[in-house]
Amino acid sequence: MNQSAPQWQTAAHPSLFQWFISRGRVGLGRLLAVLWLALVNTVGAATADDWRFGFAEDEAPVSDTGPRGAGGIIPDLAIELFNRLPGEALLMDAGPWIRMQRWVETGQLDGFITYPSDERQRYAVFSQTPVFNIDFGYLVFRHDHLERDRLEAAESFDDLAGLVFIGQQGAEWERDNIPASLETVLVGQLDTMMHLLVRRRSGDFMVMPPEQAIAIARRLGYEGQVVYHPVDFIPNARIPFHVGLRLSHPQSDVVIERIDGVLSSESYREAADRIVEEYR
Repeated sequence: MNQSAPQWQTAAHPSLFQWFISRGRVGLGRLLAVLWLALVNTVGAATADDWRFGFAEDEAPVSDTGPRGAGGIIPDLAIELFNRLPGEALLMDAGPWIRMQRWVETGQLDGFITYPSDERQRYAVFSQTPVFNIDFGYLVFRHDHLERDRLEAAESFDDLAGLVFIGQQGAEWERDNIPASLETVLVGQLDTMMHLLVRRRSGDFMVMPPEQAIAIARRLGYEGQVVYHPVDFIPNARIPFHVGLRLSHPQSDVVIERIDGVLSSESYREAADRIVEEYR
């Protein structure tokens, strides 16, 4: 005898109920369990939307791998942001930064937090308000430097003449913003730069965000041996990082407006300042 397949419907599932009852093939307890599962699946479709973000895996303390997929300043700020967005859930991946950007562009990830370059704006919509400003407007030097007073009183690069700047090979930002007239030692790795500054004393100062300097010093056992001092004569020192959502996501325009509302709120800014301060 031919029987037509049962028709699965939405929340109430009337035909499913009738099909079970008419055939007497299931007890009431099992029937209720099946109906409860159907209801849960239906309601689940209206719960929080998942937003999968990509972060760099090797740029501690700004961004690195962590127990939740990513850790560091920017992932912590992202968590704080999404905790204030009811109905939106954050999932975090960490990997090579080039790959993370590519995955946002191709739709494998939904967003990231980065500088909104012209190229990135081609495939992502960005918040108007920055999440975080990476500030290179700091001189980093030994706490016992004999010319510490001079370093802290400097009002221009001319005031640093005769001191040795320790820089990183291939760092285009340094090349564009630190005068070539300074006596300079260039090395390939950030760790090596810190060793030259503290242990070998082969240079007098670096230009680096304080969060990064403190993290490197702590990792190498130099905690307490370096200090940082803000200056206002380094051009292009503040680099803003904004939330970017892929343009191909159907909710990107709506959610980016909600994100801007949170980022511009006083309560979020206070929370963000506390998070950043924890890394200093």
